[in-house]
Amino acid sequence: MRKEDDFSNLFSPAGKDPEERKNKISERGLEKVEFDEQYYFKNKPDWLLDLYKKIDDFCLNTIKKGVERNFLKTYICWNYRGTMFCRVFVFHNNLKFYLKLKYAELENPPDFVRDYSKIVRGIPTIEILLNKEYLQNEEAFFSIVSSLIEKSFLRVTGTKRRLIAKRVVEPIKPPEASSPSSLNLSVDDNGYVSINLRIHKSQKEILNKILQETILK
Repeated sequence: MRKEDDFSNLFSPAGKDPEERKNKISERGLEKVEFDEQYYFKNKPDWLLDLYKKIDDFCLNTIKKGVERNFLKTYICWNYRGTMFCRVFVFHNNLKFYLKLKYAELENPPDFVRDYSKIVRGIPTIEILLNKEYLQNEEAFFSIVSSLIEKSFLRVTGTKRRLIAKRVVEPIKPPEASSPSSLNLSVDDNGYVSINLRIHKSQKEILNKILQETILK
């Protein structure tokens, strides 16, 4: 088994020693190691950090008030009142999320979700692998992943409903049409009327309609 897959203590008590790990002295004993976002995503592709931030924002600001995030030595986790419901391991080209859910209870789980219970000593656990393929249909993927994270939260905390309502994105209002800045009429000696219309380029549809009904008709 590869070292990166050795997660036998995947769901040990969350946040048991975060401060101890944050202040751990490096092997040289010369400086303290600070585990933070920069530590995990240094020299990583930007899309990987963006992907993580969307999950992080969902956990902290959408699921329930009081959710906390901890940066530990080997992983990042999200807890609620000391109970961990999600953790992620950061690799160079992917993120691996682990949730306390029974794989057999999932309805039509996608290919990027697998049963991880046997590897973590029988604890009901699923693994979610997110890589660059996630970006091909990000909206659909995020809907699935966020739903699974929320299910893990509800399972481990016993919470029945959300405290924070889903955020609603208000529709973007279309720009209001601006009226022509000037309209000049003049009558020539031959009886024809000349129209000088000054209109903004954003009103192209109106201009086309005027032309269709007059000159081009």
